[in-house]
This record gives sequence, C-alpha cells and structure tokens, in this order.
Amino acid sequence: MGYRSDVMAVFYTYEPSEFPAIKLFIDENIPEWFRGEEYMDTFERGDNLRGVMFHVSDVKWYPSYPDIQGFERAMGVFEGLANKTDSQWAFEFVRIGEEIEDIEERQSHEANNLLYVERSIKCDF
Repeated sequence: MGYRSDVMAVFYTYEPSEFPAIKLFIDENIPEWFRGEEYMDTFERGDNLRGVMFHVSDVKWYPSYPDIQGFERAMGVFEGLANKTDSQWAFEFVRIGEEIEDIEERQSHEANNLLYVERSIKCDF
C-alpha cells in the first residue's frame, strides 16, 4: 500500500424508495470524518439511480487508523446487505495508491461499474 491514496466509493440503488434507508445506513455507520461536505455528496441520475459518493484524495489509507477501520467495517456490512438476493442496494470502492500496481477494487454483486480506473500518459508541447 502506497504512502498516500486516492479513494472513491459509491453506495447506491436503482429503487428510489430505498435511498432513504441507504442514507440512514451511511449516517449511522460511516465515520463522521468521511461525511463532511468536502468528501461526501449525494447524487442521482435519470434512470432512477440515487446514491452517496465519497471521494478522498491524498489520504493515508492505513488499516490501523480508526476512521479507516470504521469505513472498512461499514463497507463490509453494506456489502453483506447488498449481496442478498432480494437487495436493491449496490456499492463500489476503488483505492489507488502511489505505486502503479497499488490498486484495490471492491464491489457488490449487482454493481453497475460506475467506478473505474483510467490511467493515461499525456504530453503538452
């Protein structure tokens, strides 16, 4: 794991009536530090997709840190709920570390690949 990471996670549903339950889960389980407006945002798309997105750049993502432990624990519980056969919930998580091979990806069974890693090389002359 690299010294610093960029992290993005989305917790979402295509059933709008399920969104309040997802939001309640987030409020009760995700550590307060991640719920600040600089890291968390709600979103919706025209195909009834509604969810919560977390995006943290340049963070020390170490399993020994209490806020990281809390986020990982909440993500595990959400994953279990999302992977139930009758669930309308989904989640995706991507962490990119400093080293090129340091990429971690997780998602629930019904995830729709909203998050993806794209690396490119550019040159401006």
